Amino acid sequence: MAMKKRREQSKVDSSGLEEADRELLDNNKQERSRMEDEIRELRERNEKRKKEREIEEKRLAAERAAEDQRRKAEEEERKRKKEEEELKKKGERAHKMAEFEKWKTPPKANFVISKKTAASGEETEEAGEGIVAKKSKEQLEAEKRAILKQRLKPLEIDGADAAKLTEKAKELHTLLARLEGERYDLEKRYKNMQAEMMQLAERARQANKVGKEGSVRRVAGNDDGDKIMERFAGAPSKVEMFSKYERQKDKRTYVDRKVLYTGPMFGYPADRIKPSKIVKWSEEGLPLYEEMGAAPAEAAH
Repeated sequence: MAMKKRREQSKVDSSGLEEADRELLDNNKQERSRMEDEIRELRERNEKRKKEREIEEKRLAAERAAEDQRRKAEEEERKRKKEEEELKKKGERAHKMAEFEKWKTPPKANFVISKKTAASGEETEEAGEGIVAKKSKEQLEAEKRAILKQRLKPLEIDGADAAKLTEKAKELHTLLARLEGERYDLEKRYKNMQAEMMQLAERARQANKVGKEGSVRRVAGNDDGDKIMERFAGAPSKVEMFSKYERQKDKRTYVDRKVLYTGPMFGYPADRIKPSKIVKWSEEGLPLYEEMGAAPAEAAH
């Protein structure tokens, strides 16, 4: 509006002007109108872009908020799972420690000693905490029947047809095969353990055998220790390069060994080569070799 008002104020009366000036004014008016249209179009476009940027910023802010919320939810879920795993591990560890303490400190002794009193002739069982009366044969039978009744399940085949009987027979056959396999495994393990125990007993017997046929026990003396390690704290341990039980000492005398090692292969001393030339030095410092002839041997260098 201000520009329009200024244009109205700046209008010039073109009645007294020439044709060229009027044409110039008309061109200026058209140019100003075109520029006003471009400015208006630019303003509208700027407003439109501003609104689009606001909408885009709102959308991006909503997406960022949703992403932050999702990340927070994932982090909380991860923390919750980690805490649950830690609590589970702590619970398992506490349970194992309780079981270990339970087996470490049993409530009573794991052995029973049967004794027969002289007065009544009844047998009693003496445990770690006191004397408990031994159960009678009828009580043991009753406990056995109760345990078997608890472990053995009834067949329940009353009124069953052929299909149910066949299925029950297959189930019993599978159970018998599994029990037979377990029995075989236990028997095999028992036999292997017996063989190992016999081998260990034989080794122990051979190790403890003393006399002419077996090895003799030997007690370590004062000379068996490592004197270097005893004297120096940081010294390495002694390394034996030979067995002191298999090494044989050379009992020959020094003369015998000298004769042995000074034979024709080890002749000593060797014959000395006699000199045949004498070295003299010239004034220039060069060596001159001359035949000795009848010169004495002491003159040779």
